[in-house]
Amino acid sequence: MRIPIGLIQQIATSLSRAFRKTFQEEYLAAKQNPKKWEAAATTNFGNMDLSEAKKILNLEEIGDSEALQEHTDKLLAMNDKKNPKNQGIGSGYLQSKILNAKERIEYEMNTSEDK
Repeated sequence: MRIPIGLIQQIATSLSRAFRKTFQEEYLAAKQNPKKWEAAATTNFGNMDLSEAKKILNLEEIGDSEALQEHTDKLLAMNDKKNPKNQGIGSGYLQSKILNAKERIEYEMNTSEDK
């Protein structure tokens, strides 16, 4: 079964128009209210909540920044493909989850200090 080239071109054109329209709307919304956009961009953390972040980093409490750094470093090293101990086995996806968890906990620590 062959797909006509014209159909592929129509689909690509439609997708590019939709993407362009969505991008323009988001750009205009961010331009009108930059504080709201900035807050949304800096507090996403991969849509991770605090309990999930604590589970990923195996932390009971979030007050100890040394323990946070220690757990993060240990988990990142365990999932590093370049680490000779891992024999080339590692996961960039898990590393990104670990970093998102660390950023989420650091954000919570900073906001609790501000209060």
